[in-house]
Amino acid sequence: MSRWDGIDEFTAVAEQASFSAAARRLSLSTSAVSREIARLEDRLQTRLLHRTTRRVELTDAGRDFLARCRR
Repeated sequence: MSRWDGIDEFTAVAEQASFSAAARRLSLSTSAVSREIARLEDRLQTRLLHRTTRRVELTDAGRDFLARCRR
């Protein structure tokens, strides 16, 4: 497992505000994107996204992490 695993998926979800839109953009299944982000959150030991049935929003930690990913 690379320390970079899940970063592409996370940035796509953050930019699209949608797991399904991110999955389409990355040509992956929605479940694969969700699984990679869950693994990333486990490795970082923090929640990056607040998920509801209708929305996906970045947490404060998610906003900070996204800014670091974009550097």
